[in-house]
Amino acid sequence: MPNVGDTKARFGRQYIYLNPAPNGTGTIGEWRLRIDDNGQPPIRSGGTTNLGYQATVAAGQPTIVAGNLIYLDSAGEAKLADASTIAESVVVGMTTTQASAGALVEFTRNEIKTIFNVSTVVEGGPSALVPGTVYYLSTVAGKWTTTPNTTTAGSVIRSCGTAVDTDKMSIEIQIVTSAI
Repeated sequence: MPNVGDTKARFGRQYIYLNPAPNGTGTIGEWRLRIDDNGQPPIRSGGTTNLGYQATVAAGQPTIVAGNLIYLDSAGEAKLADASTIAESVVVGMTTTQASAGALVEFTRNEIKTIFNVSTVVEGGPSALVPGTVYYLSTVAGKWTTTPNTTTAGSVIRSCGTAVDTDKMSIEIQIVTSAI
């Protein structure tokens, strides 16, 4: 099974293996063209794949900071994800910018990103990530946790990434492994 980010060349073209898009169908990764025929997006200048997306922060939401986990509501607006309910646990990615209600926030998935404010976005306020540890969506809106809630009725367990360094997360949103 290929890993996210693996590349291969076939028929004179380059392909990259990615998890499904946050608003796409299915839960299995797929091979996609790394560069289209014209060298256009999803390619950024420099030839790297652009895995970032943008959404407007929904009205009534608190300020979303870089490193928060978000979901999109039925209007396509960003809200802080929460493992307390299945509807709010459909994580589309981790934010890479800060934004308040009505502004655009950028988010990403399927890549490794630095989290500069670990104590703000990880439940319990640790000063650093623990490399090799799997992080889950917390029942505290927008936050990561190493200990998912396994006792509250209605809670879900969703793995969202693995720390690869004390400040770097490999963001890989998984399907719900269990609902309480």
